[in-house]
Amino acid sequence: MPQLILFIFLLLAAWLIRRDIRQRPELSTIGIWIPTIWVGIIASRPLSAWVGFSGSYDSLDGSPVDRMFYLTMIVAASLTLLQRPFGVTRALGQAWPVVLFYGFLLLSVIWANSFEASLKRWVKETGNIVVALVILTEASPLQAIRAVFVRCAFVLIPLSLIFIRHFPELGRRYSVHGGGMESIGVTFQKNSLGTMLLVCGFVFVWDWLERTRDRTNPPPILDRAVAAGITGIGIWLFILCDSKTTMLALVVGAAILIGIRVPALHKRISSFGVYAVAVAGTFFVIDREVGLTEAIVKALGRDMTFTGRTEVWRELLSVGTDPTFGTGFMSFWDDTFFQDKLPRWARAGSAHNGYIEIYLAGGAVGVIFLALMLVGTGIKINRDLGRGGNYPVVRFAVFVATLIANFSESNFACMTPLGFLFLLVSFGQLETRRDAVPFNNDLPPADIERMPVEHPRTNP
Repeated sequence: MPQLILFIFLLLAAWLIRRDIRQRPELSTIGIWIPTIWVGIIASRPLSAWVGFSGSYDSLDGSPVDRMFYLTMIVAASLTLLQRPFGVTRALGQAWPVVLFYGFLLLSVIWANSFEASLKRWVKETGNIVVALVILTEASPLQAIRAVFVRCAFVLIPLSLIFIRHFPELGRRYSVHGGGMESIGVTFQKNSLGTMLLVCGFVFVWDWLERTRDRTNPPPILDRAVAAGITGIGIWLFILCDSKTTMLALVVGAAILIGIRVPALHKRISSFGVYAVAVAGTFFVIDREVGLTEAIVKALGRDMTFTGRTEVWRELLSVGTDPTFGTGFMSFWDDTFFQDKLPRWARAGSAHNGYIEIYLAGGAVGVIFLALMLVGTGIKINRDLGRGGNYPVVRFAVFVATLIANFSESNFACMTPLGFLFLLVSFGQLETRRDAVPFNNDLPPADIERMPVEHPRTNP
């Protein structure tokens, strides 16, 4: 019976993806599959886990199957980009904060405990940028972003529920900390499941808002049923995995997207950035006086240790890494000198905090470059908010959600789907006239289609 359920689901998922392809004819036929497969893997499990064969695994280099997969995808993405030179040049020109940050990470490879392993990991992580450029150089980049994550949502969200309910040996595991059973779905860890739900759920909401902005032509009943089903499964999975921080990030991000449909807020889009700074400053002042953070954490069902994370952070910060330059890119967790200083319960392979993770790898200098990337990206998003359109609001929502999620999980330069989505929105205002129509615009689709395209692109 479980095998039959899985087979029926796979047929249904294939049908939904094929239907989505027909609904987005402006996207490339083959090129768009590169980022779709890439996101599908980094949002779930390595390819070696899916095929059940890892080869001769090495603790530093990982599985040869996975290395070959990532190398093949990066080469395929690079070959695709060779046919779109104008789009690549323009996108990289707008992404100087990202280029600066990744440039420092490359430099930090020099002082890593294993130069070769660290360099390979940097190349793999930089593959995110190459694959992201494939999306951003499509004829309609915003349609491409939505297509990639929506198609992944069609597969990964329902499949997670099927794994948990019908294939517990795949969809559940005993927690390495508390020993209790936890739901992991298509991922290897419950917080990774939460991150997958965050990115796929956010883009799914964005795509639905885009499809329903023409109030004279609502989506058919079938589309509404599919959207309701995916949303319901996603909510249930969030409850099962109990990943509160990613749930909060999704709620905040979705609230920003939905909030701009309110006319009073839509008129003030250009001030969103200023409002965000004002809210953050007010929150800081109130928190110091009445302990607002503690109240919010307790309301989420957590204590002020963030499920033991503060104890892990304390151990990591006191282990004695170089405070100026750190240990080198993704080198800390393989350095036996530092690992031997940590208690066993703190050797999690992750700092569970994106900001501390960068500090361990790059020290204070790495944190400065991270801050430059975040501030530079924030300034660009705030500037684009004043130009109107819906995509700057999407970028702003992803920016805020990323800042929140990195307080409990590492997503900066760590091969996660949220890190990939953040890179996409960091590249700037890449959209056509059609993409720029606001969520609450009532123009008929025919008039939107006749609007001129700002940046024509090739579509191989």
